[in-house]
Amino acid sequence: MKQTRVLIAGAGIAGLTAAQELAERGFLVTVVEALAAPGGKSRSIPVEGSATADHQALPGEHGFRFFPGFYRHIPDTMARIPCLLADGSYGSVADNLAHTSRTLALSKKGRWEVPNQLRSSSHDAASLLSFLYDLFVGSGVDVPREDMLHYVRCVFTMLTSSDERRFGEFENISAWDYFQAPSRSEAYQKYVINAVTRTLVACRAADMSARSNVVVGIQLLSDIYRSCADRVLNGPTSEVWIAPWVTHLQHLGVEFVLGASVENVLWDRTAARALQLSDGTELAADHFILALPLEALQAIGNEDMLARAPGLSRLGELKTEWMNGILFYLGQDIELNHGHTIFLDAPWALTSLCQQRFWPRGLAQYGDGTVRGILSVCISDFDAPGEYIRKPARNCTPAEIQEEVWQQILAHLAPTDRAELEAAGVIACSIDPSLRWTAEGMENDAPLFVNTAGSWAARPELDIGISNLFVAGDFVRTSTDVATMESANESARRAVNHLLELTGSSAQRCQLFPLEEPTALTPLKVIDKLRFDAGLPHLLDLVPVFSGETIAWLGAMTTRVADYSVKAGDLVRQLGWDKRLPEFESRAMRFINNLGRGVAPVSKWASSTGNTAGNTTDSPEQGKQEAQAKASGVYALINDVVGAINDKALADDLDKLRTHLISALDQTDRHFREYGASHQRHLIDGVLADSLFQSGKRLRASCALLCSMLMRRFLSDEAIQVAIITESIHAATLLHDDIIDEADQRRGHPTAWKKYGVGAGVLAGNLLVSRAVRSLYRIGYNGLADDLFEVIESMIAAESDQLSGRRNLEASEEDYLRIIDGKTAGLFAWSCRAGATVGGCNAATVTATAQFGRRMGLAFQLIDDILDLDPATSDTGKTRFTDLSTGLLTYPLLLARQRDPQGFDVLAADGFTNAAKVSAWLVANAALDDTRAEAARQIALGVEALLPVRHSAAKAALIELARASTRRLR
Repeated sequence: MKQTRVLIAGAGIAGLTAAQELAERGFLVTVVEALAAPGGKSRSIPVEGSATADHQALPGEHGFRFFPGFYRHIPDTMARIPCLLADGSYGSVADNLAHTSRTLALSKKGRWEVPNQLRSSSHDAASLLSFLYDLFVGSGVDVPREDMLHYVRCVFTMLTSSDERRFGEFENISAWDYFQAPSRSEAYQKYVINAVTRTLVACRAADMSARSNVVVGIQLLSDIYRSCADRVLNGPTSEVWIAPWVTHLQHLGVEFVLGASVENVLWDRTAARALQLSDGTELAADHFILALPLEALQAIGNEDMLARAPGLSRLGELKTEWMNGILFYLGQDIELNHGHTIFLDAPWALTSLCQQRFWPRGLAQYGDGTVRGILSVCISDFDAPGEYIRKPARNCTPAEIQEEVWQQILAHLAPTDRAELEAAGVIACSIDPSLRWTAEGMENDAPLFVNTAGSWAARPELDIGISNLFVAGDFVRTSTDVATMESANESARRAVNHLLELTGSSAQRCQLFPLEEPTALTPLKVIDKLRFDAGLPHLLDLVPVFSGETIAWLGAMTTRVADYSVKAGDLVRQLGWDKRLPEFESRAMRFINNLGRGVAPVSKWASSTGNTAGNTTDSPEQGKQEAQAKASGVYALINDVVGAINDKALADDLDKLRTHLISALDQTDRHFREYGASHQRHLIDGVLADSLFQSGKRLRASCALLCSMLMRRFLSDEAIQVAIITESIHAATLLHDDIIDEADQRRGHPTAWKKYGVGAGVLAGNLLVSRAVRSLYRIGYNGLADDLFEVIESMIAAESDQLSGRRNLEASEEDYLRIIDGKTAGLFAWSCRAGATVGGCNAATVTATAQFGRRMGLAFQLIDDILDLDPATSDTGKTRFTDLSTGLLTYPLLLARQRDPQGFDVLAADGFTNAAKVSAWLVANAALDDTRAEAARQIALGVEALLPVRHSAAKAALIELARASTRRLR
């Protein structure tokens, strides 16, 4: 019977793993490798010119090898590779793994040590989180207690999140945003978030997916309890692992073609026929596995290949970083640490290992025989300036890199350790030869794939669309997730299993080892899946205080319910709790919000605000007013906004969203109409009735409503109340603005002060504010009411500054932006923040919406400036050229003044009384067009602020609403 031939491109960990699994199952395997030796990034690299007649060359490397306890695929493969051990006996490569004692983290302020195996059977969530907390509090690193409690809270949130939430929400948020680093202490940012992330995975916390960051971090932490967290090899990688592996594969019949890279895939219709090598050779096979580094696969991924393999279409979106090693060969044995050392304050994110501590054969056989110690260092940040050379690593010469790394290490050491290292003396130094210096600067032949936020969607799956071609590597989707030898090994096993399935092979499938997490947390994950499916936030987002006692209680609770984990989901559904979650949540949120502020709610949290508006009977007059309101453009705007979103995946949600929004805005308008109709006992009430009948754009209300739906698929009564409140505050500001500006018209009607008098207009505005804040307290969101007071004070201050600055021809752009930030943008920001808060969004989402709202408010005011001055917009419903007549320098005027100071002086001398001349001057200087461009830029910045927020119909509509607001003509 003919044997099936498989051609594997790449002899790194993925390629060698696939070769072993296939050869053990009787396949004919050929491995092609571009380098002269197998092993990829893991191979040892002899230091050029260091060999002598009696000794081997000094062993260099891409970077030291690290085998944490959660690696299970790699040790399983190693256990099936026979080799001769250091003591002369026979065993397996797995016997060459040496356990370390501790991981040492050094800063210039202090140090902490992590034992790499705790002699304890405890493996519950509380123990893990408490240990994590203790690492940074009181260790001399000075991370504030509240920051570490917040960090632990975030970790526990991820641990108890369903896979649906992890991939649907946290995958798309960076670790930096997930842990809310911008609002925390410098020590928290530097040591807890940045340094640990950078040294472990060579990825910036601002880029890395929060899901990957926390999930893998928890694995490393859990290793301390379940096994040894840190193992290393007991000799140079190629000697104790790669060479025995290749020998074993050759005994299994695997052939190797070295020194030839794959240039192209040749096709026979839809299937691969052969691989074309750099020397022109064509190698044919029945099946192909591309186990190439990401950058190599991207290089051969031409249009012809991508057309056949849709699963590879997004390879170009995946990113790499640099993480390369430098070795110092020392004249004396040193014992800096029996394990890895992290240098927390090193700008180049350094990590080191004293390798000779684990090599029983010693070092006498290498170099000239004088080397007694090897300090292996990994550089994980090539972009930060050094402390001594003052340049990023990528801009340094080899000598400068050697000096900078050495000095950064010495700066972290205690006097005795520093003296020991300096006394050891550097005999030689070797930098990873993957780093090359060319006329254009430093280049890196071996970058490292990094899991940036949202990159999971772009990573290849098992089925790429070609029946006989498969992909393996550390960038392929695996449970291990981050770019490691373990993920490369796992991906190869998955590729082989897929090949076995497609060929109908009866051979045993490769064993896969999923990541392990505390089983006691399973019930909480089941409940979180129900909450996520219902559009609700994580349960911990509702917990206002997270303390050490909380950790202990959660740990004890989850341990007790572990036995019921399998039944949890069925129980929740049987009781109907999944259907009642939205109802319970909207009632509980008021109570939780105020607990977080330390204030008691005015009303009981279990009471409902109700929806009285929907139970009233419309009078003919009310029906007429409603028709006028709907003709005002609010509902047409919502239809246009939702209709403009071209996202088939969200189609159903968008239709429901449209219905929810129109209904909620209708309730908002109806509330104002009923309020005006039932309160016309005084002059002030007449003012309010006139003002509130006039339905405006309702942009602030729409923002509040949309933000309340970012993490849920329904609109609560509280969200509608917030929409009413924000429109009430807005209406109050309009009443006051019209008086200050002496405006005659508002929305095509006489302004209130013209009809009822100045005093009535002022008092009516004051009454609106008072009733709005009281409503906010009544529904139980005292904290939001406090925030609203700050917004109102800022609005008053900005209006005061604007009033005092009128006819000030020296006003600057900074003055103007400061004023509109307080006058307009603040209320937009509050509307978004309030909507997100009552919608149960997590803190990161609330912050993002506030930033978005502020940018939208700035853009809104810029467009208002255009509409006041643009001769092409005559029907705005407001008194035209109000800003000119009151002597206010708005953004278009400021822009034009910069470009034509003389023209400005001429118009100013005339008091800007000729509006037509001013408009023509603005058009001639492109000030109006550039102001609209600035508004669009502000919206773009607002959209960028929403990047951490998960994709949803509400988010898409919010973004489209903002963009539409810059195109308005009134």
